[in-house]
Amino acid sequence: MNVKIFLLLLVCFGYCMINISNVSAEGDTLNDLRNLNLEAGVTYPEVDDIKQDVLIMLYTTERKNLPQDMEIFASETKIFLVKFNEIYLAYKRGDLNAKEHAIRDCANLRVMIPKNPKYIEEIDAVESANNLINKFIYDDALFFENLGNNENVTKKKISYYKNATYAYSLCGEVVLSTSLKVSTDETEKRYNKDMTKANELVKNGLSELNLINITNVADMSMSEKIDAIVKFGSAEKKFSDASAIYKSHNEDELTNECKEKTDEIDKIMPILQHDALGFLFLISLAFFLVVTYLFLRITEWKKAMYDVSLGDEILGKV
Repeated sequence: MNVKIFLLLLVCFGYCMINISNVSAEGDTLNDLRNLNLEAGVTYPEVDDIKQDVLIMLYTTERKNLPQDMEIFASETKIFLVKFNEIYLAYKRGDLNAKEHAIRDCANLRVMIPKNPKYIEEIDAVESANNLINKFIYDDALFFENLGNNENVTKKKISYYKNATYAYSLCGEVVLSTSLKVSTDETEKRYNKDMTKANELVKNGLSELNLINITNVADMSMSEKIDAIVKFGSAEKKFSDASAIYKSHNEDELTNECKEKTDEIDKIMPILQHDALGFLFLISLAFFLVVTYLFLRITEWKKAMYDVSLGDEILGKV
């Protein structure tokens, strides 16, 4: 008899412990959600909407009848909101790389949206979670698009627009994504074409400079100096043209590299030009003297011929 009473008490105790455990589990879930205070909720009211929807669902369910999948749903909702808040804080406090990663991280968060509990009609929390993700990604897309609109460096502008295009596509803004992609592709095509042309000009300019071997200007022959002047002039033109292209895309580093080359040329060109002009002056002076000498000789010859013809004419009359 005592054994039966003991077994009965043991069963009752176990049943009570199960109920207490269920109540405790529900209480923990309720407290976790109720005490959840996320900074992301200041910017995105959907965060608090999701929390309130799930809390209402829990409050309106009898504690002793709380289904396990409902408890799992509430727990997963908390995990989802905490993770979203982490992404939000990383975006808010991070650099551009963090904001770029936030696009993908938030898109990947879709798989963490809790599944609707069984036997319960679809609740607003699930829809709000999707809207929350779309809204965050849209804001990120808008941030990068505005960044691109105000960026003068073409390479960076293209990168920002690509991020915006990708983000718009992830949040379902197909029209915005397509429109921005078309303009970005055109900008990138023009940029690549210009950069290819500028790089080729620099390559050819460097090739011409490499053909000039100058160790000491004084040891160079005049023909070598003239050849160097021609090559320097051609190279300088190529570097100047390339620099103009780089400057149009605000590629400051490449523009400065071209300027360094033209500055190097400008340092030595005056010396070569001075020597060449001196040589040309001597050539011109020699040519002038020869022409003057020939002119004087011809003048004297004509005068002599005139005297001879005049003498013949006088003798003929005699």
